[in-house]
Amino acid sequence: MINQIQSVDTGIRAAMQANQFEPGEARDLRTQITQLDRAAQRAARDGTIPVTQYQQLLAQLDDVSQKLRAATGSAFLIGNGADGGYYPNGYGPNYPRG
Repeated sequence: MINQIQSVDTGIRAAMQANQFEPGEARDLRTQITQLDRAAQRAARDGTIPVTQYQQLLAQLDDVSQKLRAATGSAFLIGNGADGGYYPNGYGPNYPRG
C-alpha cells in the first residue's frame, strides 16, 4: 500500500513539473496523498493493515490515481463521441470542471 501511494505521489510530482494541471488541483491531489500515506502508516504500525481498512485506503488511492490520470490525459477513453467527445473512463463529459 505504501509503495503504491509513493508511486501515485511520484506521478503527481512529474505531472506538476510538466505543468499538466493547475497548481490548485496538484495541491489537492498532494494533500489527499499525504493524508492517505499518514493513514496507511498508522494502520500498518503493527506490520499489517486490517483488510477492511486496507480496502478503504485502496479505494481512496484508486480515486486519487484516477483523478491524476484524468487530469493528465493518461486515462483510457470511452464513448463514441456522440456527446461531444471522448472522456476518461469513470467520468462524464464535464469532468473535472462539471
